[in-house]
Amino acid sequence: MHDKQIYLLRHGDTGCNKRYIGSSDVPVSPKGFLDIKGSCAFLSSIDFDYVMCSPMTRCVQTMSYITTPQTVHYFDYLKEIDFGRWEKKKFAEIVKEDQDLVDSWAQNPDAFCFPEGECIPAFQNRVLSAATSLYEIQAKRILVVSHGGIIRNLLCHLLRVPKEQYLLFDVLPGCFSTIRLHKEGGVLTGLNLRGSLCQN
Repeated sequence: MHDKQIYLLRHGDTGCNKRYIGSSDVPVSPKGFLDIKGSCAFLSSIDFDYVMCSPMTRCVQTMSYITTPQTVHYFDYLKEIDFGRWEKKKFAEIVKEDQDLVDSWAQNPDAFCFPEGECIPAFQNRVLSAATSLYEIQAKRILVVSHGGIIRNLLCHLLRVPKEQYLLFDVLPGCFSTIRLHKEGGVLTGLNLRGSLCQN
């Protein structure tokens, strides 16, 4: 198999800025729909061999703006992390209510479980499943429509960057990133592109 081209598109903006939005099935905002038009028009011009998408509403809505003859494959492992009772809250609210848990998260993030939500090891296993699929799928050009947390961690896996460094990638809503994937790992060829293969 020759090198693959991977396109990682984050869904359009939801208007829930600075709030923890993971498992909450919120839609794309009106502004978000305007913002994704350039990216989706450009991606519609690419002849993808395989398309995969998170089944969450904001990703399904974003995917609907992309024209492709390929069947869209929906995978639960592409869903955003479940923040549990921290969902839809701002960090300041969380600190006020759960200072001890915030401290625990900072001290041992690899073992942390969000209260009434998902454990980070389980989330990392889902990301690993997604990364493994990208290597195994017999396709040359693959589109992935997913979430900021998933894409940041996928970039770490595919680029062989320690997962603890995921915040190095500021993945913006409605933008896509590109990776040239070899069997030995990936090369980042674009970050936060919007409508063309040039930085936006």
